[in-house]
Amino acid sequence: MAPTSPLCCISNTVYVMGSSTKFVSSLIIRLLEKGFTVHAAIQNHGDESELISKCDKKRLKAFCLDLFDYHSIIDALKGCCCLFYSFEPPKDHSATYDLWYALSKTLAERTAWGLAMDRGIKMVSINSGLLMDDDLNIKNPYLKGAKEMYENGVLVSVDVDFLVYAHICVYEDVSSYGRYLCFNHIINTINDAINLANNFNISPLPSPPPSFEKDTKIIQQRISNKKLNKIMIKKIDDI
Repeated sequence: MAPTSPLCCISNTVYVMGSSTKFVSSLIIRLLEKGFTVHAAIQNHGDESELISKCDKKRLKAFCLDLFDYHSIIDALKGCCCLFYSFEPPKDHSATYDLWYALSKTLAERTAWGLAMDRGIKMVSINSGLLMDDDLNIKNPYLKGAKEMYENGVLVSVDVDFLVYAHICVYEDVSSYGRYLCFNHIINTINDAINLANNFNISPLPSPPPSFEKDTKIIQQRISNKKLNKIMIKKIDDI
């Protein structure tokens, strides 16, 4: 997320760019509910009709986006004070790297930070846990390395509404800066892992070994979202 100028409140128009996911559409709807005018980038033709039918047409303007057409991006950005960008890595290297998803996101964010600093743009990144949306399935690339993340106490998930609210809180707080980790569930017990697996519609779900029933071990949490929580709590206090 990057304001297109140092001041986040110069205008009430924002640009939402990214894949057509439940998170992106929920973010657009919430921004409209809060009174923002939204320029929405549509990458898949046909998605705009479904989105527009749910929204305030007066304050939502859909732009057909071509990532290889610089001018189509600039046209949609005109008049906007902020860009919300939901990054979805390409799958070109899925056969080359086991953790291609994490690698793609890391390299993309590193590049974005470099460009932002070079151009004097205020940028804030929100790095979320496993997104618990309707499209969640066992093939989700976030789950590559899930076993190691669980054992290291860093396997976390986030609900769509929580992630949307986090984006808006960070945008509306002028003191926000840097990187934020966003999650509202930590998977650090056997029961947590089983509950997570139940979301993948695997039928029948493999039965855990008998020893699991006696396993009450809690993996030490080694990931923190305190920085984000401070902003979100402050937002609640201001209401």
